[in-house]
Amino acid sequence: MFFDLLILGVAGYFFYTKLWNPVHSKIVGFRAEISAAWSGICNQIRVRQAAGARILDLAKAVAPQDPFVQDFAKPLAEQTHNLDDVQLAASREEPFVNMLKGSLLLQEAFPALATDARWAAAQQAVSQSNEKINILRNQYNGAVAAYNKLFETFPANVICSACRVQPAPLFEALPALTEEDVA
Repeated sequence: MFFDLLILGVAGYFFYTKLWNPVHSKIVGFRAEISAAWSGICNQIRVRQAAGARILDLAKAVAPQDPFVQDFAKPLAEQTHNLDDVQLAASREEPFVNMLKGSLLLQEAFPALATDARWAAAQQAVSQSNEKINILRNQYNGAVAAYNKLFETFPANVICSACRVQPAPLFEALPALTEEDVA
């Protein structure tokens, strides 16, 4: 009886120190990295939305009847809705990029906007936040790829399935605007 308990204790100690603890530490580390990158993405989406609201206000002042201005508000309002869902946030990138294309076309149609410092500042804020989102998206997707790779290797796959840990989704957004997109 004592010998059986001793073997069970040694096996438990081995399991905990050699299998469970290292895998659990990796999971916690990847989750922290994923969470930090996603938090940064959400913050930049909010910055971009605020800049987009400034663009909308300026566009309404210059051309309130323009179809672009009329359609501008919807993707802007949907941009930060439910940022807990990675796939939903990624799916909302395309309407926002289209909105930015429209703002550049509006700027060409109304040259007064190009000389407005507020318009330039809002466009620059959007551009900078897009760059930061791209950097953070790469960090997020790198951490998610490493995290999801744990689910393919032994013993992590057994421990993850026993703990009901699920793989994380990638944040797949559109690439940044190019000059061909605007032309």
